[in-house]
Amino acid sequence: MLSGLKLKNMPFSDHRIWNSRKSFPAYEFRHPTTVKCSLNSSEDLIGKIRQKINGKVEISPSAYDTAWVAMVPSREYSGGKPCFPECLDWIIENQNPDGSWGLQNPSLVKDSLSCTLACLLALRKWNVGQQLVKKGLEFIRSSAWATTDKDNLTPIGFDIVFPMMINYANELDLTLPFNQDLVDFMFRNRASELKRNKNLEYVAEGLGESFNWNNILAQQRSNGSLFNSPATTAAALIHCQDNKCLEYLHSVLKIFKTWVPTIHPADIYTRLCMVDTLEGLGVDRYFQSEIDSILLETYRLWQQKEEEIFKDITCCAMAFRLLRMKGYDVSSDELAPYVDQQYFFDTVSLQMTGVATVLELYKASHIRLYEEESTLEKLHAWTSKFLKQQLLSKTILDKQLQKKVEHNLNFHGTLDGVRNRRSLELYDIDHYQILKAAYRCPTIYSEELFLFSGQDLKIRQAQNQKELQELERWYADNRLDSMKYGRNVLRISHFLSSAIFCDPELSDARVSYAKTVTLVTLLDDFFDYYGSREESLMIIELIKKWNEPSAKTFTSQEVEILFTALYNTVNELAEKAYILQGRCIKSLLIHLWVELLTNCMREMDSWTDETAPDMDDYLSFACLSIACRICILTSIHFLGVKLSEDVVMGPEYTSLCRYVSLVVRLLNDLQTFEKEKKERKPNSVSLQQAAHKGAISEEDAISNIEKMVEYNRRKLLQMILQTKGSLVPKECKDVFWNTCKIAYYLYSHADEFTSPQQMMEDMKLLIHEPLNLSTLELVS
Repeated sequence: MLSGLKLKNMPFSDHRIWNSRKSFPAYEFRHPTTVKCSLNSSEDLIGKIRQKINGKVEISPSAYDTAWVAMVPSREYSGGKPCFPECLDWIIENQNPDGSWGLQNPSLVKDSLSCTLACLLALRKWNVGQQLVKKGLEFIRSSAWATTDKDNLTPIGFDIVFPMMINYANELDLTLPFNQDLVDFMFRNRASELKRNKNLEYVAEGLGESFNWNNILAQQRSNGSLFNSPATTAAALIHCQDNKCLEYLHSVLKIFKTWVPTIHPADIYTRLCMVDTLEGLGVDRYFQSEIDSILLETYRLWQQKEEEIFKDITCCAMAFRLLRMKGYDVSSDELAPYVDQQYFFDTVSLQMTGVATVLELYKASHIRLYEEESTLEKLHAWTSKFLKQQLLSKTILDKQLQKKVEHNLNFHGTLDGVRNRRSLELYDIDHYQILKAAYRCPTIYSEELFLFSGQDLKIRQAQNQKELQELERWYADNRLDSMKYGRNVLRISHFLSSAIFCDPELSDARVSYAKTVTLVTLLDDFFDYYGSREESLMIIELIKKWNEPSAKTFTSQEVEILFTALYNTVNELAEKAYILQGRCIKSLLIHLWVELLTNCMREMDSWTDETAPDMDDYLSFACLSIACRICILTSIHFLGVKLSEDVVMGPEYTSLCRYVSLVVRLLNDLQTFEKEKKERKPNSVSLQQAAHKGAISEEDAISNIEKMVEYNRRKLLQMILQTKGSLVPKECKDVFWNTCKIAYYLYSHADEFTSPQQMMEDMKLLIHEPLNLSTLELVS
């Protein structure tokens, strides 16, 4: 028999404008623990974050792209002067102290080399900044080792562009401090990359005179750019003198004045990343109106087939996921071009073939609502396999990205609270992304957001610890600690409830959920193993005769303890709910307990029946004995929304309960069927085989159950995302979905990414272990 969610098996821009001419700071690596922020009130932080969400997208300058724009000759002076002298001035004024240009970070030496060489080419081409050139050459000499260092992050196209820039340097009589063996190696590597990659237009500046530059204009976007890349667009303009390319670069510099970013525009993608980040950190509830506005605007642009979304696979996949999870009608057909792995890597532009893009496609593939959405099924098949291979081969050099892949490979089994804590641990205010050049986006990664999220976590942990003390008193006061038999799952139950009811204000919901799971588990153990059939029936009769004092006779101390604890808890929860709901829910709770325990008895009886139940009969009681219904329908009365009993017991809630219960029950059966087969207990896997009279193998039976799980998960998600005609508030629907997540979290132990040990670590992180922010001042 199952109960308590089957705990018994757990062992316990205009982007940011940098107005100063000295506007390109030497970004140095800083761990978030060194953050010092003068802001310390939640109101101040929320206001600052809101300004970032609503304001212009901030992005750091790209020395690499600015250099390529600086190399564009002016038509007015027959190529004798730069078309964009302001970019040349920016290069002159923004060399780093070590002679390099670009972001400074030990992992980004190749990027610094690429940025520095591009800037030297621009200076040499216009014969300015001789001292700067000398310092830049010294940096290149001292950092040449990085060109062959496989552990240093590599900008997209580096192995193609960097050797070609060496050729450009030779043409400009700029002698670079590379020995010939290294140069020969780089060119052999370049030849290999040219053979291996087919779609190289994104790095066309590294293809040279032999490239058909007129053909690349077929890739030109409506804004005049090539791939929204200032560098590629500038290179094309140098070779083709295309007016639309020129207009694009003028439009970018109109915004940024003296420099260009490595990608523009990036507003839609950045704002979607901001939504995803806020949700990941668990502070989205403070910015819901801003999030709604972003997604509404994104949906409008989705319907208009906006290039900025659909020409960027990462942006498209993220938009699809976030919009669909908010109930917007978006078709998975937009992801159909990427369902075949080989075709994807053969046809997609080089900038879109990285692990980060595949990860977004993988996350999108989970939001499958309909049986006929084979696009998402196929997408999931190859992206999950690819990402696992990347982890096993240890080829993801970006450690933060590696952690994100690890966490997301158990997509359904990630509890919100745990995800929030791990997202905060990975959050780095100096986080950089890398395309052809590395860049930072302070809109998404800021001291204010980091500080505020840290404060929120501290508040949540303090509240969770207070609740745990309350629960331990409840456990002792009801003498449950004196039970000689059964499992004490109080701490685990509280952990699970804390991980799905994340808002500190939802204390009553967390406590009611945890108490219900704990009582269910103790009663389940008693019914299954430690009590007699007569004693189990006695408990059911006592509940039925709730208001009859003369009926309170107990056949054993265990019966007395269990019933009394249940009696006290139901009365207590009913009193609290009355204050919130304005009506008494005691009769509903009593009904739910009788329903649950009666079906537990039906399940017990099925063990001893000579004839095994068929699948439908089995699921009729097994889906109720799993106890999802009572846990959910009890806790939703403490979410701050008014609920009528007619609606709670109506068809929509009943269907939601059935779908989530089927998912939980079947996932449990997949984990326990070997054990239950030995105990001769009914299980959906063995019943599948029996229904086919042994004509299908155990593996096929398991496959059938897995398909049933996926089918019911989709049906549940459909109902959760449905808004038209729905009577169930979003807050209540979230409890159904999060209970489904609990099941995946508890039962997904088939691979290395989740384990009981991991659950213990998660429990410690979520509730007990403070975030390691040694210099961060948090407000209580």
